[in-house]
Formats: sequence, C-alpha cells, structure tokens
Amino acid sequence: MFIFNQYRMKALSEVSRLHYKKHALVMAILLLICGACCLLFPFMAGMYLAYMTGMMFMICGFYTLYCLLVFRTQHWKSKLVSAVFAIAWLLLGYSFIVNPLVGINSLSIVFCCLFIIGGVSRIVSGFTMRGRAGAIWNVLIGVFDLLIAAIWLGLNPSQSYLFTTAFIGLEMIFSAGGFISLRKKLSLAQPKKLAMKDSQ
Repeated sequence: MFIFNQYRMKALSEVSRLHYKKHALVMAILLLICGACCLLFPFMAGMYLAYMTGMMFMICGFYTLYCLLVFRTQHWKSKLVSAVFAIAWLLLGYSFIVNPLVGINSLSIVFCCLFIIGGVSRIVSGFTMRGRAGAIWNVLIGVFDLLIAAIWLGLNPSQSYLFTTAFIGLEMIFSAGGFISLRKKLSLAQPKKLAMKDSQ
C-alpha cells in the first residue's frame, strides 16, 4: 500500500519517484486485468479467489504453528490461543479450497457485516457532527451502505457468489484508478523540483 501526501511527494528523490511510478503502473495494470476478469468471468474468478483466500488462510495457520514451535518459552495461555487460531485458519483454508462456493458465500457474509458496521458508524458520525460540513453526506452514505448490505443478504447463494465476485472486481478497478492517479501526481512532482533547483 502506498500512503502519500503532498509533502512526502515533494520530499521524494528522483530515484524514489521513478521507483514508485513503476510500481504504481505495475499495480494498476495487474488490478485492471484482475478486475476485468472478475467482471467478464465471474464464476471462474470466484473459484480462483476462493482458492487464493483458502491458501492464504492455510499459510497463516502453518506460520502460526511454526511460531508456536519456535517460540517455546511463551506462556501456556499464549500457546493455547496461538494453537486455536492456527487450527481455525487451517480449517477455514481447507473449507475454502474444498468448497469454493461456500467460501465465497462466507466472504459475502463478512462483506455484508462490514457494510452494516460501516453504515451504522457513518450514520452515528453524521448525527454526532450535525450542523457541520459533510454531516448529511455521512448519513446518506451510511443509509446507502445499509441498503447494499440488505440487498446482499437477500440474494440466494448463486446470486451472492456472482455479486461478491463483481464487487471485488469493481473494487480492483477503482483501486487501479487510484494507482494511476498516484502515478500522474508523481509525474507532476518532477517539474516543480527542477524549477526549484534552477531558481537556486
């Protein structure tokens, strides 16, 4: 993840600026390709997403077990918690790989919960800061989040599978737009630096 503001951009050296420009372009291209695949081939993309999510869960589980064996001096409570999390991650990963349809539907439930939490938080924030700029927008976006969650929860498993894949694809495309915007801003930073050097 790239986190930049205007001050950090101005402080970047020429080598760093070119480095981040290349990475931003590569990330934008990869996200655009993956997002387009999710929209054009939702069923196959959903299966691959489920497999990748399952593998990541299993990697986390094996890594937790590895840490459990390496750091043996921990307190028994820490060992117990680590063992429980390792088993949970391994079981989740296995379920995602064995049955990708159930895995993607599980992800959709997680996304719905996040939309509900985000919607309620925005509405509460909007009413808390009422009278200030942006308060009404917070409430409206919060209501919109809750509507999306309600529609999502009302879909059958097959529709939810396709909707989740399409949602991930759109999120990737918007993220690609963010990287393209970052690359343009990094390109605009060069003339300003050269002008400052010439004036000195």
